[in-house]
Amino acid sequence: MPYYFEDFPEGFVYETPKRTVFETDIVNFVALSGLYEDLFCNLEYIENESPIRGGRFAPAAMVWGMAQGLTTRTGLYEKTFVAILGVDEMRIPKPILVGDTLQVRVTVLSARETSKGDKGVLNSRFEIVNQRGEVVMHYQMQQLVLKNPTT
Repeated sequence: MPYYFEDFPEGFVYETPKRTVFETDIVNFVALSGLYEDLFCNLEYIENESPIRGGRFAPAAMVWGMAQGLTTRTGLYEKTFVAILGVDEMRIPKPILVGDTLQVRVTVLSARETSKGDKGVLNSRFEIVNQRGEVVMHYQMQQLVLKNPTT
């Protein structure tokens, strides 16, 4: 059942399903985006020269996209989501590595109706958490969501 703007009160929290980052994800994303940096596609550099140790890690843009996909999988915005209006204060405090399993925790910080009254803007904090419970990325996002036409 989709959620409308009214179903997301301030303080509402939800979590997504989990998903593991695979080597193939990084290879496909780098090929699609053209992000051919040594950091993502040169194993010799990654293993011996990279300032970040621990293995092959994922591009932040890819992780953000994965987070959006995981959020979609909840079904909460099915046919009620209209647009992303902005993303602010993105931080990546820890690298996301191949083999990490990610989940997104979303907290609604504020909600306001639009001037037309048929939609609302949700300002939410998104936290991407790995299998150890560490926040590996967080940001605030403003989303335009339909109001329930029957209320």
